[in-house]
Amino acid sequence: MYQEMDDIVNQLLAVPLIGRGSNTYINYVYMETIRSLFKQMVNDGVDPDIFSLNAMVKGYVLSLHVNDALRIFHQMGVVYNCQPNAFTYDYLIHGLCAQSRTKNAEELCHEMKTKDFIPSGKSYNSLVNALALGGEIEEAVSYLWEMTEKQRSVDFITYRTVLDEICRRGRVQEAMSLLRKFQYKDLLDGHAYRKLLYVLEDDYGNSVNRID
Repeated sequence: MYQEMDDIVNQLLAVPLIGRGSNTYINYVYMETIRSLFKQMVNDGVDPDIFSLNAMVKGYVLSLHVNDALRIFHQMGVVYNCQPNAFTYDYLIHGLCAQSRTKNAEELCHEMKTKDFIPSGKSYNSLVNALALGGEIEEAVSYLWEMTEKQRSVDFITYRTVLDEICRRGRVQEAMSLLRKFQYKDLLDGHAYRKLLYVLEDDYGNSVNRID
């Protein structure tokens, strides 16, 4: 039964996280199946383990029912006597960021770290992007540096989002200084550095001082 639940949740991975669009019915069908299997398992007297509970959390997040995922999360220790693990937190942080609920995501990230779990690269990238897009630039940059210290990979979209949001607020030179710092610390290879530089030049023109 656990494997069947996992197979169904994995099918949800093919569904975009941000925006249901035409996949609303698919999401509904998958989650109804997962819920039915979970209910059957509990009714049969089988205690849910972290695997099955995470399957529920992950399925709810991927179908954009984040509040339902949080409900399962809060029930884990109280109802099911099973503590969340790093995967639980990662699913929730990613889902909350997709809904721009950055305060809740930060709270879970902090709680996660107090339990000696390190957020995944996906969680960090989601959080940095969401914070930057929400105008919380300083927080976004702080988490970006934190994730590099934890040896989590920053993806190109995250670098671009942070730099672009800084520039959009009229702080172009600050963005350029940060870009240089990324290169100095060997966080960017030559190709990625030049690509980001060209993007900033295209978008902000004369405000950017060309760096050779």
